[in-house]
Amino acid sequence: MLERYKKNTQKSAELWDRAVNVFSGGINHNIRTFGLDRCGAYPPFIVRGDGSHIWDVDGNEYVDFWMTHYSQILGHNNPSVREALQAQIELGCHFGALNESQVILAEKIQRAIPLLRKMRFCSTGSESTMYATRLARLFSKKRLIAKARGGWHGGNDSLAFHLKNPFTDEPFFDGVSFDYNDRESFDQMLATCKDDLAAVIVEPVLGAGGGISPEPQFLPHLREQTEKHGILLIFDEIITGFRLCYGSAGVEVYGVEPDLITLGKIAGGGMHLGVYGGREDVMELAKPGTQDSRWVGGGTFSSHPMAMAAGIAALDELHKRREAYSKLNQMGEAFRSRLNTLFDERSPFGIATGIGSIIFVSIMKNKIELPLTAQKLSEVLDKEGLDRFQSILMEEGVFGYHGLGALSFAHSESDLTKTIHAVEVSTESLQR
Repeated sequence: MLERYKKNTQKSAELWDRAVNVFSGGINHNIRTFGLDRCGAYPPFIVRGDGSHIWDVDGNEYVDFWMTHYSQILGHNNPSVREALQAQIELGCHFGALNESQVILAEKIQRAIPLLRKMRFCSTGSESTMYATRLARLFSKKRLIAKARGGWHGGNDSLAFHLKNPFTDEPFFDGVSFDYNDRESFDQMLATCKDDLAAVIVEPVLGAGGGISPEPQFLPHLREQTEKHGILLIFDEIITGFRLCYGSAGVEVYGVEPDLITLGKIAGGGMHLGVYGGREDVMELAKPGTQDSRWVGGGTFSSHPMAMAAGIAALDELHKRREAYSKLNQMGEAFRSRLNTLFDERSPFGIATGIGSIIFVSIMKNKIELPLTAQKLSEVLDKEGLDRFQSILMEEGVFGYHGLGALSFAHSESDLTKTIHAVEVSTESLQR
């Protein structure tokens, strides 16, 4: 398997041999093997990106759906973002002090999402959800955090539990969970621990759990019940923020206002950024010197000038294109429909999920019953089959994860046609 890939990626193979000697597992982010290691190969080492395409060190070109963990909605090497970064580097990289750009970026984010009455910047999504839940515990004087099973909120000890089926308890995590899109499951969780619950955190669209969009009454139900019991509701919009619209998907698309929101990825223009904020009375506890305040924010590289410059440029570009989000979302819906038609015809156990420009593909052992939940999907997921599917896509020049990933404003119809062909080849291989 993947002999053609191995033949065409010999420089990547050499780099991989060197990487495994210096990094544990050869990588610095667990998913960046992209399943290729489990198929007897190694990931490509990427050297360049432009628009919807990337190139590896061997010169191979790929249609990119991973798009820097979904961050590059404008496409790689966007001219406006590149020019902003070049202008900033002329002034200096980082000073460890306040800078004008952090104020400008925060004002732009606040205008797009007025719910963020006060916010803080950090460097990663994992930090932003960690600080948001820390504030929730301080504000409520309660200890438990609830999340959807299969939800990924970063690699911090507050939230890295119940990630994969079976959703077993880990001794060093302290949280509870419920099934996404299952109001009964949520209510059962609430009945057992509402008095100890500081906050519920949820992605409006479940990301790593399958790119699953919410049933119409699911998010409103969470808002109603958390408000009723004095529990904070946190929307993790690190993926969905500025992805489905110019602003918050939870507020603008689904009409539900949480107490706190976390952002990252797109808002940083492809650079390192985490944002957490919302209700002023909650965020007041992050203010130094406030009664009952606690240390909730730091980081040498928080509000890094390069990230601020990239974020400002990206949001300016997206604001110009805010009316074009509907076209991008329609493009995603149509592409998912084409994929599911292909799966129905050629592979009865493939499914494309997501909403708008989010495109996930799962390979299953058998058909799944609707409505989708992360638990249902994980129970029937063919992990080996998905690894093979993903690897053959790579061999065919399509780069992604979770099956594919997300569209950008830079993707073209020819990109989608190439991808459909690659999916056809992959599904045919799975039948052998």
